[in-house]
Amino acid sequence: MSNRVTDARTGPVVQAGQTGDIHFHPAAPALPAPRQLASVTRTFTDREHDVVALDGLLDQQLVGTAPVIVITGPGGIGKSALAARWGHRHAERYPDGQLLVHLRADSDCDPAPATETARSLLIGLGTERGQLPWQAADLQALWRSAAATRRLLVVLEDAATAEQVIPLVPANADCLVVVTSRSPMPALAAHGAHHHHLAPLTPTHSARLLARILGDDRARTEPDAVEALARVCEGNPLALSLAAGEAVLAPGRPLASHPALATNDLETVPMIAVTYTSLPEPEGRLLRLAVLIPAPDLDRFAVAAATATPAAQTLQLLHELAARHLLEHTGRHPVRGDVYRIRPEVRELIRNPADTRRHVLQRYLDFLIATAHDTVRRLTPHHRVLPRQHRHHPAEPVPINGDDAALDWLDAIAPAVLTALAAARELDEHQAATVLVHDLWPLFHRLRRTDLSVTCHKLGLGFARLWGHRPAIYEMTAALAISHKRAGEHLHALRLYEEGRILAAEDQDPSRIAQCTAGIGATLYETGQYAAAEPELTRAIELYTDLGERRGAGLAEILLGSAAARQGNTDLGIPLLQQALADLESLTPPDPLNVARAKVFLGEAQSLAGQHDLAAGTINNALQEFAQLGHRHWTAHATEYLGQAAERTGLIESAVDWYSSSQDQYQNLGATRDVERLHNRLLALMNR
Repeated sequence: MSNRVTDARTGPVVQAGQTGDIHFHPAAPALPAPRQLASVTRTFTDREHDVVALDGLLDQQLVGTAPVIVITGPGGIGKSALAARWGHRHAERYPDGQLLVHLRADSDCDPAPATETARSLLIGLGTERGQLPWQAADLQALWRSAAATRRLLVVLEDAATAEQVIPLVPANADCLVVVTSRSPMPALAAHGAHHHHLAPLTPTHSARLLARILGDDRARTEPDAVEALARVCEGNPLALSLAAGEAVLAPGRPLASHPALATNDLETVPMIAVTYTSLPEPEGRLLRLAVLIPAPDLDRFAVAAATATPAAQTLQLLHELAARHLLEHTGRHPVRGDVYRIRPEVRELIRNPADTRRHVLQRYLDFLIATAHDTVRRLTPHHRVLPRQHRHHPAEPVPINGDDAALDWLDAIAPAVLTALAAARELDEHQAATVLVHDLWPLFHRLRRTDLSVTCHKLGLGFARLWGHRPAIYEMTAALAISHKRAGEHLHALRLYEEGRILAAEDQDPSRIAQCTAGIGATLYETGQYAAAEPELTRAIELYTDLGERRGAGLAEILLGSAAARQGNTDLGIPLLQQALADLESLTPPDPLNVARAKVFLGEAQSLAGQHDLAAGTINNALQEFAQLGHRHWTAHATEYLGQAAERTGLIESAVDWYSSSQDQYQNLGATRDVERLHNRLLALMNR
């Protein structure tokens, strides 16, 4: 029998029709190939010789790996514009997509690690955020798998180190990686990368760029002033754009009166400083304060809250600063609206008093906490609430109008979290930092940011201890244990669950004792220590039952029943799993994912007991429910369990088919350990 259909984007999918007892559903329509490179402005000038040089480098391909081209040059020289122009020129050569990720070398945030970038690239290819692997190694493996059969152009902007790039280079010569960086990267050259240094524009092309922005008529009337501005800007396209933008905003002023030409010491005054000092006070104030916000990009909600500026005025001022080229407009987000990036040259230029810095950072932290709390109330309403300070409420809250909006916002602000926590440490804002980490739980849980979760909860535990609030210490301890467990670091998880149980016992808190006890049992179960897990899970069930917490009891019953069945005691395991199913089906609101989990484990126990027909029906039913929920990981697990059931029945051909389907699904999910396990199982079957 054959139950799988392979989709070029997602791998095996269920399809319309009926096979056996399984009802299949249509695959999602294929997404268009991503085209993430920005459009090139009509004022783009010159660079013909650079385009020809890059074309020549492209022909020097390496066998078995994607070529890497590094475009280097100082800030504002036009590296990103050239990469976009050249990428569009070769779009047909890479029909499966053009992907763009900013690596943050010149922002206030930490440079993007390769794992985070792999995640962004996979989402760009259409992978759903909730279906990404938990662990970093699996995430990078999934990216390598996705790139292995595609023809992709990958642009990695603003790289700081070769370590950000090397793990992402596809082992596929039909792909291309373009990196932009202010500095050369010898380590990339050692891996076969070609470097291309971008030089300033010539005086002739500088004047041409000015004329394209100013308009030919205006440029022709004052050729000497245009020549002087070109000389002042030294061929730097950003400086030229700043100078021209300043002139465009003053159409009645002669070019000869341009502020950049009013100084007697032209060589020592950068054009960006001239533009900044000539700003009207509202724009100048907003920019002075906005540079203090520790985030890689900004939107009107964050800026209005952090700078105490009316929301409508903030929107207009951001637009005007972008028109002057002091901010870079990077796109429009579905929840945040227009998004801007402060140019690093601006950050280097502006200094603020310490008191001003404290006020802005406090207001920004309060904004993050308020918005994160809105998301956690929507996405995980049973999440415990820690006490918080109510200092500054955003004048215009972020419009979190649904689950997707909440997840979109969380995903967008993830790169700013660690820098925000560093700012909190600087200000001794221990309570605010703890509450922020706690309220960001959906970011770590729903969006599977395991690496960030471990780091943030380690920091959060330290902040909670400095705060001295015992419930917060417990929450951070338990959340860090969960994070370590998801990262596959089981010994760390066990130690932290034990610490959390001790804290809960000292506080005589039976609910938290049950949570940690169940966590210990689950961790032991995951490592195959079924006998050691049984007493912990039994105790957790007793505690949850006494508390009337049927969901907690049901989840522990799943693992205890499965542990008993896998040790050969199906007479105990099957009733426990039936009880788990009954408990979970009785919940309001319903919990369909864990109901399906109870069914798949019940089906496994029935198979182990020799109840083969009953087992096949139970697992089939669970598989259908996982598919309806769109939960690809558990769909793959259930498919594997059907293979096991077929193998126990002696239906080897069917078992091979189910295992092959499951292996394909795991491969498309980047679950490397699962792929290896299925590979070994298939080899064993085929060698019989």
